[in-house]
Amino acid sequence: MSRISPKKLLQRSITILLLAPLIVGVILFDMQPYGALPFLVFIISITVMSLNEYFHMSHTDNEPFFLTGHVLCVGLVLLAFFREAAPFWNSGIIKIVTGLILVFFLTELNLKKMFKPSNKLYVSIKGVLYIGWFYSYFILIRNLKYGKELIFYVMFTIWSLDIMAYLVGMTIGKHRLSPEISPKKSIEGAIGGFVAAIVMSFLLISGYVHQFLPSKIGYYLSAHVGIGHSIILGAIIGLLGQSGDLYESLIKRTYKVKDSSNILPGHGGIMDRADSFILLAPVVYYYLAALIV
Repeated sequence: MSRISPKKLLQRSITILLLAPLIVGVILFDMQPYGALPFLVFIISITVMSLNEYFHMSHTDNEPFFLTGHVLCVGLVLLAFFREAAPFWNSGIIKIVTGLILVFFLTELNLKKMFKPSNKLYVSIKGVLYIGWFYSYFILIRNLKYGKELIFYVMFTIWSLDIMAYLVGMTIGKHRLSPEISPKKSIEGAIGGFVAAIVMSFLLISGYVHQFLPSKIGYYLSAHVGIGHSIILGAIIGLLGQSGDLYESLIKRTYKVKDSSNILPGHGGIMDRADSFILLAPVVYYYLAALIV
């Protein structure tokens, strides 16, 4: 795995220092009587920007479905925000539909090939499902009991995965994970990231590190989630987080682009930063919703 240049490392560090307080703020802030309204605005913003990136990468940004796609994506996120719509998202048919969509994306990843990449309508509909449908689950997680803590839990677990996968891959990575999709990723890095996700999930839910975090994650979650479930959740995040990263790489490889955009100096685009979260969001939501009532 190649090293990051000092200039790019500086850009990445500055971007993180600027964005981290904003992200923590929108997660923590409750605006009564509207609850997590700042978080809703944040998710809508990254949904719109991510869809713009997707349409631009897939050369569908000038198609008639462009505006309709944005309306549908924002509508899905808004639908998730209103607690009265929870029965819709928790219904058996929606769980099945979501599972089928996830299986479809994972099938493309397994085959290392996107189906019908030049069919504009098909690609546009898939973008709405990939971004609008799956991003909505971040709102659903935030609306669960202890939603702030759950968002922090997912975020810190993913970050530990990404950091450890990079460090292990950079230092001892020799065997390519999927050279056709992402030549820089290694099997050693993937294993390191997977283990890191399980360890961080355990540490967060057990409460061993909550004193160092902006919210007492373990204090609230240990009684509801438990140590055994923390390991299972860590494994789910470790697998689907890296699958999401690879799937976005497949999109970029298909359309021959390096980054989804250049809006985040040193990082690329919104999708380049959110890719690890996308595919895991529905699975983590339904798992947590079954535990926390």
